Amino acid sequence: MSKGHRLFFALVPGPAVRRGIERLQTGLKVAGRAAKPHQFHATLAFLGLQPPELIPQIRAIASGLRFEPCIIALDRFGRFRRAGVLWLGASEIPGPLDRFQHSLVDALLEEGIGYDKKAWKFHVTLYRKMRKPAAIMDPEAIEWSLDSFELIESVSVRSGVEYHSIGHWKARPGG
Repeated sequence: MSKGHRLFFALVPGPAVRRGIERLQTGLKVAGRAAKPHQFHATLAFLGLQPPELIPQIRAIASGLRFEPCIIALDRFGRFRRAGVLWLGASEIPGPLDRFQHSLVDALLEEGIGYDKKAWKFHVTLYRKMRKPAAIMDPEAIEWSLDSFELIESVSVRSGVEYHSIGHWKARPGG
């Protein structure tokens, strides 16, 4: 019997963007644990462990939001030093994405759904457990058309974690 589900809302790249990120990642030759390309994503809100009975309410919150399609340029690297993470991010966050992320966490808060309240930093993790900084160059920008978001469950397995989409919402023009 499950005590809870480890959940997060995320943007998940399509195959072409995923391949672009993977090519960039592979070319870095970084000493660390490479993120698996099929798990690339940008977290919008991390909900942590949630009881199964709240999943319909969480899905209803997402269904009530409007996500406006937009394009983001993945054009910069960054690090979370303490965590040993190298990430790919964006110099500029499109207004529709920034507004959507804020409306998502506001809706979660309003409904009493717990989430990680750390400041949001748009990023796609490339490497974990880096022991020393990588000598990296500026990335060639990868354009990502954001046209949907997902609710994902992170499941611990013997080989690490698996991500399972348990909700998918398409973007709708008009904000």
